[in-house]
Formats: sequence, structure tokens, C-alpha cells
Amino acid sequence: MERNVLVQILVEVERRDRMRNLSRFLRDVNDPFFVPEESFRKTYRLSRQAARDVFQEILPRMERGRRATRTPSVVRFMVSLHFFAQGSYQKSVGKDQHCAVSQSVVSKSLKEVTNLLVEIAPRYIQFPRDMQEAVAVKAGFYEKFGFPGIEGCIDGTHILIFPPPAEHPVHPGRVYVNRKNSHSINCQLICDSNLKILNINARFPGSVHDSAVWMMSNVKEIMRNNHMQGDRTTWLLGDSGYPLAPFLLTPIIGAEDNTPEGRYNKAHIRARNCVERCIGLLKSYFRCLLKDRVLHYSPEVAGKIIYSCAVLHNILRIRNIENDEINIVYDNENYNNEELEYEEHNLLHEGRITRNNLILQHFQ
Repeated sequence: MERNVLVQILVEVERRDRMRNLSRFLRDVNDPFFVPEESFRKTYRLSRQAARDVFQEILPRMERGRRATRTPSVVRFMVSLHFFAQGSYQKSVGKDQHCAVSQSVVSKSLKEVTNLLVEIAPRYIQFPRDMQEAVAVKAGFYEKFGFPGIEGCIDGTHILIFPPPAEHPVHPGRVYVNRKNSHSINCQLICDSNLKILNINARFPGSVHDSAVWMMSNVKEIMRNNHMQGDRTTWLLGDSGYPLAPFLLTPIIGAEDNTPEGRYNKAHIRARNCVERCIGLLKSYFRCLLKDRVLHYSPEVAGKIIYSCAVLHNILRIRNIENDEINIVYDNENYNNEELEYEEHNLLHEGRITRNNLILQHFQ
């Protein structure tokens, strides 16, 4: 009798061990992080450790459902990363990572994760807040391009969106039609010499000109206030679509080669190429922003997706995460056909003086 009881106990212990091992195996297989590093980066762009760290940062704010059928937090996070990186619902995460979900779950997950990434954005996207940070940015540009005083390079890029309803009270579709006759958000971006995003503004529809976005930018007010307080050695670089100012330097149209003005233009182009590369890299890593993809969301949600991709882009830059298989796609077409030089007359006049003095001092 005792022998039979002992045998039954041993059989039960063995059964439980098998079930425990099977459960552990299934848990590991279904863990989205349980893939080789190279495959993980190719699918999600981030490294496994970077993705874990971001997930842990937003996890306390993620919704905790009580139902057993609720999609786990980590799956909701990973399917959102997958959408950012691949820009499509069609390439199923489940096919690659054993955490298949429906398109409706992806959409709900995306809205939740983008809201949380926008919340933590100030930690990763920050225009220089003091002199020490500004000096560091200037030093980076000067070491690479020999151009002094640059606190950032600025440009706009259009992100295509699904047409909003024509009669929407807040976002009527017609205001999102850009010069290429497609619906978009005109996103202003400022970066440093390491292609890290310092400021991003995705609040304006595609019909708004780059210069108008700049005129309503909080960075413009920061730069102008610093100038008014006596800072005469700090500026952004922008193309001819922006208004010349003592704190925003633009190229000289028609300058001849082998002249001080021509040398200034060449240096300006080399340095300003940073923002074009930054935009190309951002869209290449996070393909949901490419022009052959269209964000099928309201302008508000689409803007949050753009901000979220910018946060992840900066995490890549901060951690020096590179992916050699990513080909940078430059789809930042010129939506501004005219040269603009306007604003308050005194700023334009001071801008010309500042630009001329810079040429005399550094490009003779």
C-alpha cells in the first residue's frame, strides 16, 4: 500500500516537472525578446536591451486588464514597435515572434503606446536648456564642419496621412492638402551634428509653409529672446524657405564659387545636410513615416506616432545603435518652391549684418 502511494507521488512529481518545463519552454518561445539580437534589430530597430528598458519605463503607466484574454502588456508594446519599424499591419508580428494579434488589437495597442512615448518624450527630445548644452552642440558642428555658432539645423518634412473628413470641425481635410496635392502633416525638425533630434513639431497641416511653422515655433521665441538678451554668436541653419534672421542663417542665393559668399554657402550646405540625413534616417528606421506609407489615423494620432518615432530615433542615437542593413531613404521632397525672406524688417536687416560679419570673419 505504502509502495503504491510512493509510486503515485513520484509519478505526480514527474508530471509536474514535465508541465513546469513545458510551461517555461512555451513562455520563452512566446517572449518577444527571445530572439537573436540581429533578428530583433532588423524587426524592431532597437536592441533587445534598449527595447526592454523603454518597456520597463512605460510599463507602470500601461493599462492592466483583469480578463485572462487581455493582450499582455509586452505584446502590446512589441506590436507597436513592429508597426513603427515596418509601417504595415500585413507583416504579422505573430508570424515572426509567436504573439499574433488582430489588427484591431494592434490599433488599440498603438494608441496606448504612442500616448506613453509622448509622455516620456521630454526626457529624450530637448532643445539646449542652458549654455553648457548649447556649447556642446556648437562644438559638435564646429569640429565636423568648421562652422561656428550652430545650435542646430532646421528643416520640414511631410508625413502623409489618410484624408480627414472634409467637414471635420477641428481638422478639415482641405487644410491638410499640400503643394503636391496629397494630405500630410508638415513636421518641423531640428537636429544636432550627431543627428539627434533636438526639437520636433508635428502639429501643423500640410498646407502650412515651413516658414509659417517656424514663425509659430517655441524655438523661434527661445532664439529671439536669447538674441535680445545679447547672444550674438548662436544661430540655426535653414534653407532658403526660412526667413533670414540674426539667429537663423540661410544660404546666399546666386553666390559664385571661390568667393567668400560661395565658401559660406558650401560650409552651410555641408552642415545643414545633417538635418536631411536625420530625416532620412528617421524615416528609414521607422518606415511608417515613409511617403509610400500613409498613416491611417486622425491628424492628432498621426502626430503622436511621429513624436513616438522621434523618441525611439533618439534612443538609437544616444545608445549608438546602428543597423547596417538599413538603407537611408531620402524622400524629403521640396514642398516649398519659393525663396522667402520676410519677417520684421529689423530682424531681416540684422540677419544680413550677422551673415556678412560671419563671412568676413571665417570665409575669406
